[in-house]
Amino acid sequence: MARPPADQPLLTPDRIITVALRLIDRDGAAALSTRKLAAELGVSNKAVYHYYANKEDLLRAVYLSILDQLELPAGRDLPWPEQLRRFARSFRELARRHPSFLVDFLQPGCPALQELGALDVLYRLIREAGLPDPLMLHTGQLLLNFMIGYLRGEQSGEFNPEVYGASLDLAARHPGQFPTLEALPLPDSDTDALFSLAVNLLIGGLEATVAAARAQAPA
Repeated sequence: MARPPADQPLLTPDRIITVALRLIDRDGAAALSTRKLAAELGVSNKAVYHYYANKEDLLRAVYLSILDQLELPAGRDLPWPEQLRRFARSFRELARRHPSFLVDFLQPGCPALQELGALDVLYRLIREAGLPDPLMLHTGQLLLNFMIGYLRGEQSGEFNPEVYGASLDLAARHPGQFPTLEALPLPDSDTDALFSLAVNLLIGGLEATVAAARAQAPA
């Protein structure tokens, strides 16, 4: 196996992942190549292949290293809504640090052991909310899909006031046709407040679902 120059640390899987993640965060996963990574590490391509057979294996290892950074609410002393808010905030912080995380999280058909820890916490919180077990798997997946969709929209700028402004300006050029749109003010750009609103909507939806399930349950 090739060795780096004397002033470079020895090559290890952890070092490969650290450098690969830095490149991915900077340039995106699609731009990563073994050649670029090897040059950044100061080694040959073959040295990287000694640890990872191909780019897919490397990206999977990088993804799992990101997933290890997810902070899960461990204590049960807080009400489930607050624990869910903490879960969501941790998920968001991780996605903001490493945008590629959202691309790989919970890909169908290839679950990772590390993902099960996050799922187990989420389903525990749903159960604490009072949802019947037969509804839990679908509900958990829906909550994750909503959360991931929101974060992707946040990353792509879909919630910027300018995006809404185009629709409001168009409505204003057709007086009387779209009265509700004409009357709406532009939202502010506080992304943290918007995220809190999104999470509260999820919690409110879950509470409403639990209430409906209880109302339908046999007496």
